[in-house]
Amino acid sequence: MMPSSAVTDAARRLWTDTGGDSREPAEIARVAGQLGTDLRTGLGRWIGADAYQILQKRAIIAARASHPSLDGISRLGEDAALTITAVRVHGAPAVVDGIVALVAQVIELLGRIIGQETAIRLVEQCGAPRPHEVPGTASKESTP
Repeated sequence: MMPSSAVTDAARRLWTDTGGDSREPAEIARVAGQLGTDLRTGLGRWIGADAYQILQKRAIIAARASHPSLDGISRLGEDAALTITAVRVHGAPAVVDGIVALVAQVIELLGRIIGQETAIRLVEQCGAPRPHEVPGTASKESTP
């Protein structure tokens, strides 16, 4: 099943927001690694680490069907060398499209359980880059 355009758009926004505007292999690998770590950590908290691994495995299988640039990649961003090699072999646009398709499949599969809109919001929250904390600002609760 192909993800809806809303799901694919959300996955593309997430890629771009994470810093995915480069065509350099090392930078694509870095962004994929960051996105993979953020999704694994964030979604792992919500659905459990084992459930996330299963979800990601199914998403990779589904995304590979139309994105051969994902061949050899077993986890999003887990192996920078594999991502760099994929970019050199298949080209940056193909690998980025494959990664976006993989994230879209994660959203699509999760959406079957919790609903598409909720899955989009959850993945966006888990995968969104975190703003840097401003030094010296404390919460009002911590002041005497």
